[in-house]
Order: sequence, then C-alpha cells, then structure tokens
Amino acid sequence: MKKLFICLLMFILCTPVFAKAAKRDFSNVIGESDIDKNSIAVSIKDLASGKPVYELNEKILMHPASVQKVLTLLPAADVLGEDYEFTTEIYKRGEDAYLIKLGADPYLTSSDLKKLISYVDLDVKKIFIDDSILEKKDWGEGWQWDDDMNVLMPRFNSYNLDKNLIKITVMPTSQGEAPAIINPSKYPLVFFNHLVTGKENNIKVTRDNSVSNNTLVLEGTVNKPVTVYIPTNNLKRYFDIKLTNALADRKIYLKENFITAEQTPQDIVMGRVTHPIEDAVNDILKNSDNLVSETVSKLAGGKAYDDRGSDLNGIKVFNAYCKKIGLDNSKIRITDASGVSKNNLISADFVSEFLVKNKDNKLLENLPSPGEGTLTHRMLPLKDNLRAKTGTHGDLSSIAGYLISKSGNKYAFCIIINDTASTISDMKTLEDYLIREAYLRL
Repeated sequence: MKKLFICLLMFILCTPVFAKAAKRDFSNVIGESDIDKNSIAVSIKDLASGKPVYELNEKILMHPASVQKVLTLLPAADVLGEDYEFTTEIYKRGEDAYLIKLGADPYLTSSDLKKLISYVDLDVKKIFIDDSILEKKDWGEGWQWDDDMNVLMPRFNSYNLDKNLIKITVMPTSQGEAPAIINPSKYPLVFFNHLVTGKENNIKVTRDNSVSNNTLVLEGTVNKPVTVYIPTNNLKRYFDIKLTNALADRKIYLKENFITAEQTPQDIVMGRVTHPIEDAVNDILKNSDNLVSETVSKLAGGKAYDDRGSDLNGIKVFNAYCKKIGLDNSKIRITDASGVSKNNLISADFVSEFLVKNKDNKLLENLPSPGEGTLTHRMLPLKDNLRAKTGTHGDLSSIAGYLISKSGNKYAFCIIINDTASTISDMKTLEDYLIREAYLRL
C-alpha cells in the first residue's frame, strides 16, 4: 500500500513537470523557425479525454485552407449516405424527345455522355436538359478572380463534365519556331501563340479578358509535346458542345437547341451513368479536390432541404451536424466547402475539437498517411502513426488529423500558419517539426 502511494505521488508530481517540458520543446521548435509566433495556431488534444496537451493561439480565427474539407465532408456524407451515387440519367419523353437529368457528377466524362446518347433513337427531334440539381452559381463566395486559370479551382455546377477542364496539346516544331496548338475539344478558344520551340518545356497561360474570356495567351518555350489544361469558363456551353459531338457521332443533327426543363413522372428512364461517393471521399481527403468537395457539399444541401443544392444549404447541413454532435460553431465562419475562400475563419481549437468528437467516424480512416496523397513526400518515418489533412492556399498552410505518439498515446491536432513573410516550404517544415516533437514527447 505504501509503495502504491509513493508511485501515485510520483505520478502526480511528475505530470506537471512533463507537461511543462513538452510545452518548452514545442516553444523551442517554434522559436527556431523564424516564423512569427503570432501567426501560428496550434491545438493538440488527448483523443481519449479531449483535454488539451498543448495550445498556442488556439482560439484565434484564421484562414484554414483545405483542412476545412474535413469539417464539411463529414456532414455532407452523413446526409448523402454511404451508398450515395452521383447519377446522370436519360429519359424518353413522348415519341421523339429525350431528357438528360444532370446529377452534377464531378466524375462525368465525355465518354459517359456518349454512353447516354447510345439510348437515343435516330429520329429524335428534341433533347431537354434538367439542370435543377444545383444553383446556377459556379464559383464559391470569396473565390478570387485571379485564380480563374488555376486548374485546382475550376468552376462547378450541374453541368460538371471532364473535371471542367479543357485539354489542349502543344507540339514543338523546328528550333526557334512557333509550336502547334491542338484543341480537340471543339470548345471555341482563341490563342495568342507567343511560344517558341526551345530547349525545355516552360509554358505560361493567361486569359486576356480585354479581348474576350475565350482568348488565351501562351508564352514560354516547348521542347517536347505537352498537355495543358484550361479551366472551362462556361460549363453549359462546353457541355452543349460535347453533347452535340456525341449526337453527331451517331449522325443525329437536331434542328432545335437543347431545352432546359425538369424531369416529370411521365418521362421513362432509359439509362444512367453512376459513380460512387467513395471516390469523392478519397479525392477530398487524400487529393484535396476542390471541385469534388464543393459539389458534394451542395448536393447534400439539396437533399437535406429538398431544394437546389447551394452554398447556403451546404452550410446549413454543416450547422445542423455541429448541433448534432454538440459542437458550438457560433464563433467561426464558413462560406464554402473546400477552404478556398479567404472569407472562411476557423480556430485550431475548433478543428481539433471536431476531430475529437468524430474520432470513431470511419470516413476519417481515409485521411492520408505519410506516403499518400498530399502527404506523399512528408513525414515518412511516421507512416503508421499519422493520418492528416493538409491545406495550402496563397500565404497560408495548415494540417490537422490524428497522431499516435511513440509512447502509444493518441491525439487529435490542428496547426494553422498564416504568415505573409514566410514561404510555404518553411511553414510546412515547421508543421513537420511540431508533429515530430509531439510524436517523440507526448
């Protein structure tokens, strides 16, 4: 009994000392990084008890970048269900008309469209399109106009097709001469070709809106054939062109334009193309796909409130989920699903608490470990002990997830760094060092 009392006393006396030592280790890592301490937010919580073990600026609202995808995916998936499928259907309407009901499928391709058109009779006179599943808005609130050419942030709406990217090929010619530009999509683009066939592939593409939003300027050098992706600036127009091409492949030429109309009970389903939500979960958590993240959130909002999918309905789904799990989200701000918008403001403490409350959610088993997705080249020695979502946007970096320390303890953590004076590389290096310290010391 006396020995037990002595052991208990030693544990009580040593625990605060250990906590202070761990805090000192984290502070030393931050101090050696040359990153402004006030721009760093850290929250590490014991996964079993939910109690914090290290905090720094944990309540300060900061831009979370793509770490936010964890927060919006779980509520959306909860509404849609694990068996949800993105579905695009074709119906027969009357004797000589068909209707395509869009599902805003982020995985729909031109080949899928051709498959749907295979159900169409050659004597078809009209084709209707039901695009009512999502709102007409095709970019998130607070998305920046100068990201218009960023292939990671394409527009998105009911007409999602081919990842909403136009693929062009640049072919070198003779040294010093202009290379050829091939656009097989038939989407009308005008190219100002300032490229030169040279010793390396180094291409810069910009959009010249002073001429038209379909005018692209290509500059730099080309040495080998290269594929360049251009974000589609008019999704409906691109869809209509691809649909026209699919019909033409079957020698079908309509006299009327495609007509927007909603599906009715009298329409007879002929065929469909589907893709499982598991693909989306993997792409959102491992590859940080913005298009998929935004689409899933809007679709969940539409299903939950029997309405068109929209940003606002997606946010309502998030709010309802927070209430369901007993998490106060009144002090944070979410305006999109992906974390692209700089209008999003979230604390590291909120993210770590969200992770604690969702520790048994099986979806989070899809978080990448080192060597996977956005962690492909990071923290490889911790492969079996770390699962985390990363975020990068402009002058900020973030990471959040679960860590099993060297001693076997489990933690939820979030690190957000918003520092205009530091490079993304330096921020991510600091994140890695902090996680390493947590692994070794906690």
